[in-house]
Parts: sequence; structure tokens; C-alpha cells
Amino acid sequence: MKIICLFFFAALLSSFTSTGQVKNGQQQPNIVPRTSIKPAADSIKMAIDDAKSSFNTLFKTHKDTATIAISNIEYEDSNLANLKENLKKLKGVKSVSEEYKSSNALLKIPFKGKPTDLWDELPASVKAPFRLVEAGDNFISLKFKNDKDN
Repeated sequence: MKIICLFFFAALLSSFTSTGQVKNGQQQPNIVPRTSIKPAADSIKMAIDDAKSSFNTLFKTHKDTATIAISNIEYEDSNLANLKENLKKLKGVKSVSEEYKSSNALLKIPFKGKPTDLWDELPASVKAPFRLVEAGDNFISLKFKNDKDN
């Protein structure tokens, strides 16, 4: 019986000793010397830059999109349909999207190059019903020549 009590007492004592060591071990990290905030700020800055580049990749602006604005034209006009079809046939053009509002058509064409290059490649018969009003790096403005303007 004495041996069992002694064994029990030793086990109880060792559990208190190990608990004390854990508590002491937990308190020591509070004594760690202070480090500079600069590395943390740099890593946050890098993370923000990575997030910006990811958003720019996902939601990039279409710098390679040529825009052709045509004023004074009706939506049902065959010349507009002919222009769209001939633009689709040009090399480097995959699609032509169209917006229309108040007798103004807006054609957006994914194209690596200048819109004037597109315009110059079109056949003369397709360009004849339109007058070039303005040209820039990413856009062309055209006016439809109807019977009243000739």
C-alpha cells in the first residue's frame, strides 16, 4: 500500500512539474526582442501590388479595341450591314460588336493596330457611303452620306 501511495504521489508531483514548465515556456516568448515593422509593411505592399495586377489581368481595359462611330445612319441601312460584314472579313478581326442609339452606330472591333489601318483595307465600294470625319489612335468617326447630303 505504501508503494502504491508513493507511486501516486510521484505521478502527481511530476504532473505539477511538467505544468510549471509549460507555463514558463509560454511566458518566455513575450520577452522576444522587437523587430522592425518595415518587413511586414513591405510584404503587405507586395500583396497589394499582386492583387492589383491580378485585377488588371482579369478586368483589363481593351487597349486593342478599335472603335468606329457612325453618325446619321439608320439601323436597318444595308450600308451599315455591308460595312460590318466586310470588317469581319479583314485579317486580324475576330468579331464586330455593335451599339446603336439615336441614329448613331458604334462598332467595337478587337484589333491590334490602328483603326485607320482597318479603314484603309476596306474596299472602296464599302467606304463610298461614308465620310471620314475624325481619326485617332483607337477610334474613327464617320458620317453617313445620305441622299440629302450629296
